[in-house]
Amino acid sequence: DHIITKLKSSFPKGTTICFIVGYKKRQITEYLKENHSDYFKLEFVEQVPMGYSADTPYFSGLGDAILLAKDFAQSDDCFIFLSDRLPMEGYSQILLNFHQDICDGIINVKEVDNPKFYGVVELDDKNFISSIDEKPENPKSNYAVSGAYLLGMNVSPRLFELLEIQSKIPLENGQEHMITPIIQKIIEEGFKLKINEMEREILDFGRPESLLAGNRLLLAETKISDPFYETMQQSGDIIDSKIVPPVFIGNKVKITDSVIGPNVSIGDNAVIRKCILSESVIGDGVNLKKIISSSSIIGDYCILESLIKKRITIGDSSFITTSKSNSF
Repeated sequence: DHIITKLKSSFPKGTTICFIVGYKKRQITEYLKENHSDYFKLEFVEQVPMGYSADTPYFSGLGDAILLAKDFAQSDDCFIFLSDRLPMEGYSQILLNFHQDICDGIINVKEVDNPKFYGVVELDDKNFISSIDEKPENPKSNYAVSGAYLLGMNVSPRLFELLEIQSKIPLENGQEHMITPIIQKIIEEGFKLKINEMEREILDFGRPESLLAGNRLLLAETKISDPFYETMQQSGDIIDSKIVPPVFIGNKVKITDSVIGPNVSIGDNAVIRKCILSESVIGDGVNLKKIISSSSIIGDYCILESLIKKRITIGDSSFITTSKSNSF
């Protein structure tokens, strides 16, 4: 929702957006159609997983995902945004700079302290991008690629040609077909790309520590008044509990005998009993009882009981209990 809100402030009603979906594709597709099809024309293409680790699919990479949008973008300006990066200032500036500057494309960047976790760009003396490298051990700059690329219609056909060629290269264990080497090839072929340097934070939801930091920033901007919690208490959704803002609580959540907050986000259909939680992100359908924790990330449909621990990080559909009797 946060990314869609930023897109709505930057693109006119009726704009076509092609979403590449894979993991949880049904939930994502249904949600976007139900909540945002009145503004955007939505298209969906599924990226088929390469395989599964336990019950979680893994995919062949961002490059192959972008290639799936070929029919929608190969003959026009191509705007690519990543769902795990949220620019707090939105996308309007990258669009404005693209139309004002003399260049073939623009990439969002943010100066960061730890660039080795990101794609990193280097600039030449005319402020064009001279190189781009994915998670380099020795970064040449602090400019981290920040989740949005805008390539002109003169670049788009070549982008998809190179992605097509790359997609045919066999992958070994753990490898992916990335977008970064394709952008580097485009630069080497003489296309002129510039940067749009973001001034406000770029929220990176791809790593646990950055997910929690992003959650804090988003909650700080969320305005949920006390009457919201009073309504939940009157309806019986919050019983004998204290909510310490800022907190986000999803639909059909039940909270009993607990202290929640600050900086906690809870997904839909969660049940929380006798818990003390702060600085955490809790997924959909989670069932927690007697949990005391902070700085934790708990995936969808997890069941946890009788646990006192900081920095819990567990994936979807996990079950953990230290109780001798399972009361769920």
